[in-house]
Parts: sequence; structure tokens; C-alpha cells
Amino acid sequence: MNSLESKAGMEKVDIESINSMLKQFSVGTHYQEKLERDSKRTGEYIESILTKLNELPETEEYQEKVDTYLSELTSKMDQSRSFIHIDMDAFYANVEEMDNKELVGHPVAVGTIDMLVTSNYTARSFGVRSGLPGLLAMKLCPHLIILPSRMDRYREVSSIIRNILYKYDKNYVSPSLDEGCIDITEYLKENENLTGIDVANQLQNDIFEETTLTCSMGISCSPLLSKICSEINKPNGYFFLERQHSQEFIKTIQIKKLPGIGKVRQELLKTLGLETVSDIIDHRYELYYLLPESYRDLLFKHALAIPIFPSKSSFRINKKKTMISKEKNCKELYDEKDLEDLMKSLFEKAIEMLKFENKYASTLIVKVQDFSFKVTNYSYQLISSSSLSSSSSIQSPIITTPTSITTTINSNNNSNEDDISTEEKECIIKEEEIDSYYLDSPPSSPSISSSSSSSSSSKSPSKQKKTIIYPNDFNQHSEKIWNLFISTTENIPFEKIRCIGLKLINLINIPSTDQSENF
Repeated sequence: MNSLESKAGMEKVDIESINSMLKQFSVGTHYQEKLERDSKRTGEYIESILTKLNELPETEEYQEKVDTYLSELTSKMDQSRSFIHIDMDAFYANVEEMDNKELVGHPVAVGTIDMLVTSNYTARSFGVRSGLPGLLAMKLCPHLIILPSRMDRYREVSSIIRNILYKYDKNYVSPSLDEGCIDITEYLKENENLTGIDVANQLQNDIFEETTLTCSMGISCSPLLSKICSEINKPNGYFFLERQHSQEFIKTIQIKKLPGIGKVRQELLKTLGLETVSDIIDHRYELYYLLPESYRDLLFKHALAIPIFPSKSSFRINKKKTMISKEKNCKELYDEKDLEDLMKSLFEKAIEMLKFENKYASTLIVKVQDFSFKVTNYSYQLISSSSLSSSSSIQSPIITTPTSITTTINSNNNSNEDDISTEEKECIIKEEEIDSYYLDSPPSSPSISSSSSSSSSSKSPSKQKKTIIYPNDFNQHSEKIWNLFISTTENIPFEKIRCIGLKLINLINIPSTDQSENF
């Protein structure tokens, strides 16, 4: 059984007792069966990896190779920049308190009777936290107030906070609604009288004045260290880590606190006897041999406190909305009326957002999860395009035959979506990402050169002009989405559906006049 960990505000709670209750609560459920299958697969994976230790080179040449590799990593270390990581305190619950002052001082959680996605600090003192079934939470705290999530409101408040971050760093990174990271290097150069702590205090005041919400912050020379530091003095505090203490600080951190580790490899490291980051360096020869290169590089950079800076693609200013995803924390469906109501709710919210964005969706993904926790994604092309040549302008038909991809849920994967909170990411059961299949952005429309006169036959397929075949109007588009959504579930026995989700992806602008567009 996966165990819950203590969070800020739960210092006096008996977490072992709560995990024991959670284990009893899950006995005989489909989720317990899934955990047992996952545990068996993890054990088999670890066993297969550990057999490689029998072949571990013990030569001086091999050890010198590993030490040289680590030295080269360290030589490229750049600690010249300054970062602040902002983590909003119990974000969803505090937004509810902000909007309803009568809730202040009472234990409040957001979620459902099936699963909580967050709780305020009053509720945490009773042991109530994200990832806990609501029924169990009510046993721990009978006077707990459980409120349904209001995602539109949380996004609205988050946008206010993100606008504040933008004032300090136009290239800020915000991986979820309740957190963000800013590079204040240039800001400090422009304001030489300020320190990182001054900026953090100023930022906390700005956020509180705009929203009355509190946040915790970490200040250091790297995004990773800043994120870890933001968890030290919660709530409404900050922790500043001086550059010269970075390596000593990181050595004391538990490995499970490092991003990108994943529960399976975390279990592998635990089996090897590794608990803290200092153990990674102590066991460098074994890890260098056992781990794949990309994962190995990430792990050792973390262990050596080598800053990993955000890529430009992660900058908030560069992000474009290419997907609308409507899912809820997986509530098991036992009645066909529940399924119908859920589908209508998901559809209406997705279409409302699509209309607000003034977009059409090129592709529909219907996600169906069964009671073995396997996910099948049914893909439908909603808008097609056809190649144009000098001799033909025949339009290809719109494809509505679904392509299904089945995958086992992997709750260890990180989501690319940033429209939920960090805590909610812990609760949502995520399917395995298939980015290369359906998350590519639609091609843009470059200007057409008047000097081009070569025949279409001389062009490669990717260079040919194409035309997008638009729907007649938005109503036709939304009706097609609903019909495909319905037809998908009609072809699946109800008893095979645990829960369902809807994704509209590869969004394109609705043309103002023409119904086709060349690109």
C-alpha cells in the first residue's frame, strides 16, 4: 500500500496510524489490487537491475572514469544566478477562505467524499491532507468542511499571482497553479540596493495585498534548491540558502524530495540502502553502472548541487494553449446515470473553454479507464487538411474512425499540464504520456512567397501547401465532439468503465471569414 507522508502543519500527527487506517480502508478495493500488481512489477524490475551488480567493474580504471565524469560535471557548475521559488500555502483551501471569511478558523478541505485534493492547516492538524479519501478524513475530523473544487476560480486567482511574477521576471516558470519560479538575477542588477531576501519579502507583500493569500519561498542559486528551500518554513515564510553552503545543504536532503526520481527508481535506491543525497555520491560507482545515462546525469547533477536552469520552452511567456483537458479525480461509476451526468459536465466545460478561447480542436481524445486501472485513449480527427497541387484541389474526407491506444496507468510520471495545483497532481491518477502521438502543436501559417513557381510534384510532402477544412460553424463542431464522445461509450460495456475523460487538442484559431486556410 502506498503511504501518505507528513506535510507542513502535520508535525504533531501520528502519520503511521493514519497510514494503517488508510491500508484497512483500501482492503478489497480495485485500487489495492492495482497497488499489489505495481508492487510485484516493481520488485521484478529491481531484481533484474540488481543482478547487474554481479558484473560491476572493480578496476581502478573504471573508478577513475566515474570520478572524471563527476569532475567534468562539477567543472560546468554555474552558481552565478539567483532564483526564488514561490509555493502558495494550501492554495485551493485558502482561496475558499478568501472568498468566504466564515470558513476562517475551521478545518476545510477541497475535493470529494472519494478523494481530497488539498486541506488547510487547521485540517492538517487532525491528519487531513491531500490524497486522503474524504470518508476517512471525516473519521479523523468529524467537523471537517469538504468543498467541491472550483477550478475556474483557482485559475483566475492564479493568473493574478502570475501577473505579479511577470513584473519580476518576464520568463518566469509556473508548472502548476500554486507555484512558480523566477530568475531575479537581472532584477537584482537593476536594483543594487536589494538582496534576494528583500525581493522575497516584497513579492510576498505584493501577493498578499492583491489576494490576501500567503505563500512560502525559497531563495538560492538554482531552481531545484529554491524549490526545496520553499518547503522549510511553511506557511508564510522563506528560507535563504547561500551559494557556498549549497553542496553541504543538498547532502542532507532525502532522495525522495528530488524531482524526476520517480517511485520505482526511488524504491531501487532504497533497496540499495540509499536514503539521503549524500548516499548517491558514496555509491557513485554502482549507480553509474546501473542507471541509464539521462537519468544518471540528472541524479548526479542534483547530488552535486549543480543548477539545472529552465529551458526556453518552459517559460510561461512562450507557452501557447494547445490542449483543453477535462477530467476529474477518478470517481468510480456505479450507475449509468452518473456516467451520463459526468460526460455532460466534462463536455459542457470543455466546449465553454473552447468557445472562450475562440478555437477549434483538431483532435478529440476520449480517455476510458477500466477497473484494472488500464487506460485506453480513443483518438478522433475532427478537422482534416488536404494537400494542394496545380492540378488538383480535392479535399480529403474528415476521419472519424477512432485510433485506440491502451496503456497502464503510471502515477509516477510528471504531467505537462500546469492548470492544476501541486497537491492535486499527487491525487490524480495519470495515464502514461504519449506526447509524440497527440501533443504536437498544429503547424502555423507562414506567409506565402510570390516567387514560388515550382510544381507540387517537386516538393517534399512537408513542403506542400495544405488547406484546413473548417466546420461550417462552432455549433457543428461542438455537436460532432458530443456525438463522438457518446458513440465511444456506447460501444463499451458500462461495467468496463471506471471513469472517463475528455481532451481537445491541437487547438487552432477560428477564422473570421473564410472556412479554409492555406499553410
